[in-house]
Amino acid sequence: MTRLATSRNVWIRFTRTALAQVLRRAKRNKAFETSGGIGLAVDGTTVGWCTNSGCSLCRPHRNTEDEIAGYQHHVVLASVVGTGLSLPFDVEPYGPGDSEYAAGQRLLRRAIDHLGVRFAAYVVVDGGFATAPFLHTVGDLGLPIVARLKANLPELLAAAEKRFRSQPPQLSFAHGSDRVELWDAEDFDPWEKLRWKTVRVLFYRQQKPDGEIIEAFWLTDSPIAEVSSRVLYHRAKSRWEIENQGFNDAKNRHDLEHICHHHPNSLLITGCSPAWR
Repeated sequence: MTRLATSRNVWIRFTRTALAQVLRRAKRNKAFETSGGIGLAVDGTTVGWCTNSGCSLCRPHRNTEDEIAGYQHHVVLASVVGTGLSLPFDVEPYGPGDSEYAAGQRLLRRAIDHLGVRFAAYVVVDGGFATAPFLHTVGDLGLPIVARLKANLPELLAAAEKRFRSQPPQLSFAHGSDRVELWDAEDFDPWEKLRWKTVRVLFYRQQKPDGEIIEAFWLTDSPIAEVSSRVLYHRAKSRWEIENQGFNDAKNRHDLEHICHHHPNSLLITGCSPAWR
């Protein structure tokens, strides 16, 4: 390994450690509003489009004819959410032969190692992470998980839709100018590879003042006795912070789309820096 590469690796380790220290200090100084608990959101995105493969992290992008149209870099980001103060703090790239949820597991293990298991109250992810290996990883780390329930789990989704759409909501309340209705049950059967005894599913219907209706299903291992339906709803909604205050800000304001030097370490340095400039 060259001296320059060694220097970059040291800088990346130092930066990750420093960012974790900032987060721990912010928690001690009560910078976070924690009515629903501090959350950690994990999600993936693509950055750094290029026409030719230039490093080991380049992944081919194929068009509708299955031809390689260019290359992109895929990263998974971790961010503090659900507190009124969203703070992205680490990134994990993945290259050919890797996957989003495998990179997400590596990232989450490192985050908990740096922050401690007691730092956060939950982990929230989109449906792509709702796989047994990822859910088990979160549980083994000692944290509950809130994950979007989508068509990649067709049997569970169909069972939840059949039950909840035939029942009146269990809870209704105002969320700002919106009207929210909730359905919640914790006795759904797990799929074959999931080692949970049962699965809790939350369904919400959110009506905007203009009549627009937003619906979503979520799964979790948090029991109703410990996390109320209303708190679980807010935890689920906190996932959008990683999109708005994470990816959007990083790409539009801090040049995450642009890699100054086509090298894996350059991607890491660019990804670790935006939120703290």
